[in-house]
Amino acid sequence: MLLNPAIGMVKIVITGASGFVGRYLTAHLKLTDACVIPVSRRECPGVLQVDDYSQSPTGDILIHLAENPDRAKVNMSGDHYKTEASNLVKFLSERPGQKIIYASSGVVYGNKNEALCRVDMPVQATDTYSETKLLNEKIVLDSGGAVVRLSNLFGDGMATSNVMTDILKQIPGDGPVKVRDDKPVCDFLHVSDAVSAFGLLVESSYCGILNVGSGIGTSIRALAKIFLMAANQDERKIIATQPSVMNSINILDISETNKVLGWHPTAPLNERLGQLLLSMGKVK
Repeated sequence: MLLNPAIGMVKIVITGASGFVGRYLTAHLKLTDACVIPVSRRECPGVLQVDDYSQSPTGDILIHLAENPDRAKVNMSGDHYKTEASNLVKFLSERPGQKIIYASSGVVYGNKNEALCRVDMPVQATDTYSETKLLNEKIVLDSGGAVVRLSNLFGDGMATSNVMTDILKQIPGDGPVKVRDDKPVCDFLHVSDAVSAFGLLVESSYCGILNVGSGIGTSIRALAKIFLMAANQDERKIIATQPSVMNSINILDISETNKVLGWHPTAPLNERLGQLLLSMGKVK
């Protein structure tokens, strides 16, 4: 989807541009005439390298993606991580004339919601990761910015420490596919759909919170089945090595995002997973 040409008058800074979402978003926004400045602490072709994100140039819009997506590592870092992350967001938000779009997470809703998670429902700070997200959300919203609560994103180049990559490592193969827990119900969205939502948000004047997900729940067992069917290996069994006894459900309500931005995912999960297998050379 091409963005409004009028966006060409806007200077957009993207922190964390060498990361998974950052690379897709940079490429997406460069389809326009906008002045896009990707920023990273890592050396990367075409990306402005900084020692600290406080050195990022000022833009009309700054999309802040530069936070550690590994929840376990963040929780191990504790208050030190939370303090550093919030100080940076506060610094960036205090720059005059710059709107912040902050990448948050659907984990702030918790995992016990039978109904879809709405942006106006109570949130939960259950660990350092979710505490940091909620603290930074407040800073951004108080400054007149926008918050995007993302579901579980996937696509080429995604992190290796998640259930989807665990399944992919076992395809093709023989014998059962093993997952730690097959019961959790999650919301999976392809990264290209997520960045199109960011693009539409850049065009809009919206300030507030929006959910960006599929709006559809898929259990880990169902996820593995979809992969196996796409790989023509649906005869293989699926085994949970550490099954839970408690329900875990987190599905985002995207109705407000559709209303505000006219956005919705462009393809169903099974189609996206089939494309992913093909791009990885796991099916022909």
